[in-house]
Amino acid sequence: MSIALLVVGHANTGKTSLVRTLLRKHDFGQVSNQAGTTRHVESVKIKIGQHSIITLTDTPGFEDSVGLWQARHSAPFSDHQGADWLLPFCDSPLAQSDFEQEAKILKQLTHTDIILYVIDLRQAPLGKYLDELDLLASANKPIVPILNFSATASPHADAWRKVLAERHLHAVIKYDTVAFYFEDEKRLYQSIQSLMPDKYDAIKQLIQSREDAAKLRRSMACNLLAELIIKAASTRLECSHYPPEAEDSNRFENSIRTLENHFMEQLLRLYEFRQEDLIATPLAIKNDRWQQDIFATDTLKEWGIDTGTSALTGAAIGAGIDVMSAGLTLGTATTIGAFLGATWKTGQHYKDTLKSKITKRHHLCLDSATLTLLSVRGLSAIQHFHQRGHAAQDAFQLSNLPSDSGLVDRIKPYWKQAQQHPEWSTHALPDEHPSKLGIKRQFEDVLDLATT
Repeated sequence: MSIALLVVGHANTGKTSLVRTLLRKHDFGQVSNQAGTTRHVESVKIKIGQHSIITLTDTPGFEDSVGLWQARHSAPFSDHQGADWLLPFCDSPLAQSDFEQEAKILKQLTHTDIILYVIDLRQAPLGKYLDELDLLASANKPIVPILNFSATASPHADAWRKVLAERHLHAVIKYDTVAFYFEDEKRLYQSIQSLMPDKYDAIKQLIQSREDAAKLRRSMACNLLAELIIKAASTRLECSHYPPEAEDSNRFENSIRTLENHFMEQLLRLYEFRQEDLIATPLAIKNDRWQQDIFATDTLKEWGIDTGTSALTGAAIGAGIDVMSAGLTLGTATTIGAFLGATWKTGQHYKDTLKSKITKRHHLCLDSATLTLLSVRGLSAIQHFHQRGHAAQDAFQLSNLPSDSGLVDRIKPYWKQAQQHPEWSTHALPDEHPSKLGIKRQFEDVLDLATT
């Protein structure tokens, strides 16, 4: 049997929002700023695989708890002790008229293991809320108060803790359904563990499962971002002039923005958010003229040269290309390959360099500032959606953020390598590729620092 949790509270305190965030589903129930949005009872399960651990039941909000409190202490219900008044009240005419919504809550009280009482911390502990707590206490079920909207400081926090302590409710959980933090959810589950020791191991397994899932999502997100940076860095466009004409520049910029849009779509799917949850300012793009990095270690190795022992240096290669490409045809790749003792395949790798020298054409690529901006925007989006509650209604505004020089220093060697491999722009690298893995690890380190 799964643990039955009943989510209750005053109208518009975030009950359905709590369920959404616990489920990681944005489409459970209805959420709005208008009171009384939820008008019926709805249950859903939290599972590990096919095994149900928790059953969450969402309820309508209390609308007239003061009147309900008075009715409970009026005949004929005043004669009942403890929870004995609940069933007679739910069978009475009052439950079909004045307290129709409240009766839906009261009917569930006898079927639950634990009551999660959701509090809007932006509101003071008024009398109507205290009446709700007293009504719920009469059901003789454990109550866990949930302080919603707790991400920002509230002047009412101390007052709420005082009135809850007076009712012996000390295990209070901060759980913001808009700005989500896994540690808050972990404390909620740990409170359930303490109240239901016979379910301790099942909840422990659930906590571990949720924690592993969160880590995996972030790892996958960083992997997607690393793939974006490699594809963007390795993308190049041939043009006849530099600086490029507007048509060439627009075509190149659109290809980069398409790559970023694809990454954002994948990120939203990974975290199960909607397209409308993100509004992105168009990426500010600056292009650069691509040039072969003759002095790169991997370039020299492709020509069969050991930089530690060979007398033939990158400078010599550069001079050879400059001299031999003058006035020759595109067959120069073969000639230079033979001159340097390299293979036809190696010469082919440098055909873009040779072609640009011979035909006076150029290749556009992204400059370092734009690649940095892509990285920072991607990290900002990952950090936000990793901590965004599934009840959040405001779209995340992604803008052109300031550069991070420390990040640039760590990942620039990887994108410099990608710029020398145009084939990487059309073929996804395996996850274990050193360049992709290196960028991903740097992104994970940045996010780790941001959350400590």
